[in-house]
Amino acid sequence: MKSHSKTAQFAAAHRAYHFKSCFPPILDDDAAEWLLSSPLSTILNVALLRWLFWRPLVAKVKPISTFIVIRSRYTEDNLRYFISNGCRQYVILGAGLDSWALRHDDAAVFELDHPETQQWKKKRIRSRLGSLPSHLILIPVNFETESVTDALIGHGFDPLSSAFLSCLGTICYLSYEALKKTFAALSEVCASDSRVVFDYFQPKSSMSSPDLQLFELLDAGGRRRGEPINTLLSTEDTARLLNSFGFRIIEDLSAHEITERYLSQRKDGLNIPGFVRLCCVEKWSDN
Repeated sequence: MKSHSKTAQFAAAHRAYHFKSCFPPILDDDAAEWLLSSPLSTILNVALLRWLFWRPLVAKVKPISTFIVIRSRYTEDNLRYFISNGCRQYVILGAGLDSWALRHDDAAVFELDHPETQQWKKKRIRSRLGSLPSHLILIPVNFETESVTDALIGHGFDPLSSAFLSCLGTICYLSYEALKKTFAALSEVCASDSRVVFDYFQPKSSMSSPDLQLFELLDAGGRRRGEPINTLLSTEDTARLLNSFGFRIIEDLSAHEITERYLSQRKDGLNIPGFVRLCCVEKWSDN
């Protein structure tokens, strides 16, 4: 990857568009818009341009757009509960243009992502705020080749204190070997009772025809940007992987369960793909 992640840009754009266009918003993310590059930031900031350019694009991938918002809302719901119980460390793996640290200061936030994406984000924050918030630590790392453990410890993370971690929109882009290495590192560096929230995609064999078409559209876009989808997981494979590294599943929500929790009371017809899942796990033993 020779430049900042285009996938991270689009994820933030979907959150920004939702905040401006859906009432009530599922996620109150008023910072996503100003993290974006031009012309995306201009398009999303002007109502007519949103209508003419972004709205038709979203129409093609609307279920994915909605899921991008919901996965952040799910993470922040869990994080809020964990912070209320004393957690003061939040780690975001594959942070992209996540904006939680720009909207809250309840915990030290360690954001890990590709060096080019981190450099882009640092410039955007400094141009808006003048400097990085004191509780935000941006850590450049290549998950395929570098140690998550070393990256965290080298930037002040306390392995003896519980932490909350999220990994959104990242699992599917890692190779399976990099995924195992990441969870091995988390098992090593996280204290017992730490929690991890992540999303993942199920195998193509389980997808309906409409879901498969949507998945292929999503994957084709990623490949054009140099970010192909590499890993799909069944619920059984996910459970085995987690258990092998000392994590127990608190909940692993299907698309139906996610819909019931976040969309059942809405009247705007929002929906999500059937192949997505949201998982919250707890470190329960030392491996």
